[in-house]
Amino acid sequence: MKKMTSSTLLALTLFLVCACNPVKKFVGSPCFTNSSTPMQRIVDSSTCALNQLRIKDKLPHLDQLLAEARAVLIFPDVYKAAFFVGAEVGPGVLCAKDETGFWNGPVFFNMAGIDIGWQGGVEGKALLVFLMDDQALDDVLGGKINLSLGADLAIGHTADRSNRGTFDAEGNMVMFVDQAGVYGGMSYRTGAFMVSNDFNTRYYGKKVSVRELLMTHKYDNPEAGQLPLSLAGLY
Repeated sequence: MKKMTSSTLLALTLFLVCACNPVKKFVGSPCFTNSSTPMQRIVDSSTCALNQLRIKDKLPHLDQLLAEARAVLIFPDVYKAAFFVGAEVGPGVLCAKDETGFWNGPVFFNMAGIDIGWQGGVEGKALLVFLMDDQALDDVLGGKINLSLGADLAIGHTADRSNRGTFDAEGNMVMFVDQAGVYGGMSYRTGAFMVSNDFNTRYYGKKVSVRELLMTHKYDNPEAGQLPLSLAGLY
């Protein structure tokens, strides 16, 4: 398959976000939010998804991973509708540690991809990507992370340890999937993480570079305060 362009991925994201709204009602989410803007809904849902992992003890090493990570991507609502060829999309946030070691951000991202393979069903999940060093963070910011030749990893909504897991993607990234819904299959994937410049500009009221949002507190949005506190284990 030819490499997907950013415009193709963005169009796919916008289409699937609309198309998958009924799926969310079917799957159900403990992180429903009544926030007035789509950006704040993503921030609130990301905070809630993180807190749910702690409350239900789905990822026993969550706080250890957060303590060691340089940054983390959180996609609280990723949806896939698939039969032989499937599309997977979801908005999310990137937070990183500043020079003092405290969490900063968020910066808004989109994840979009195409799966090809034996698959079927409807899936909703939260996805966390722990970036363990500066190189992993630089790769994400530079658009160098490509989801390819990957087997789906589904982690059920259960306390059973047999349904927990993490996998190391490239040595300096650790990914965790928390799945809800019905899905099964093995697939090849092409896709990417993309900065949502529009959402970042709207949330912070002006155009600011991604690195400035992540490395300084000059443009902090008070409404995002609970997310860095949750990442630090303080909320």
